[in-house]
Amino acid sequence: MAPPLFGFSLTLIWFLAGIVFLALELVLPGLVIFFFGIGAWCTALIVYLFPVPLAGQLLVFLAASLLSLLLLRSALKRVFLGRTLDTDAMERGVPPGATGEVIADILPPAPGTVKYGGSFWQATADEPLSKGRVVRIVEKSNLTVKVIPVEPEGASL
Repeated sequence: MAPPLFGFSLTLIWFLAGIVFLALELVLPGLVIFFFGIGAWCTALIVYLFPVPLAGQLLVFLAASLLSLLLLRSALKRVFLGRTLDTDAMERGVPPGATGEVIADILPPAPGTVKYGGSFWQATADEPLSKGRVVRIVEKSNLTVKVIPVEPEGASL
């Protein structure tokens, strides 16, 4: 067992350092400081089992931290940080015939605003469309949608 330092065993000091590193990871996210906590706990285990001098303890801490970082970070990052979508929700989520409502008048060539799916989109049209008009989304280009008016039921062409 390692000799005490300032009245505390080195095992306890390394173990508490690991807890501090894990708590810091909660405050400073990035999934790097977490591995210093693992390294500190590995060092605490080694110090508990074998009498290791301070230089050896620092070497164990560095090696365990780097090894756990290299071996586990990519796997844990996928678990804790989630996934991102390569396509936006509008790109893959507009079903054929989707309709929205004009919120701000569309007066070509100036764009207006359309509400669709709980979001507001800049919209263009080939003809003027007034606020409150129901429109069909026919295409999307970046953050702008092109719309056409929806004919009221019973209207003839």
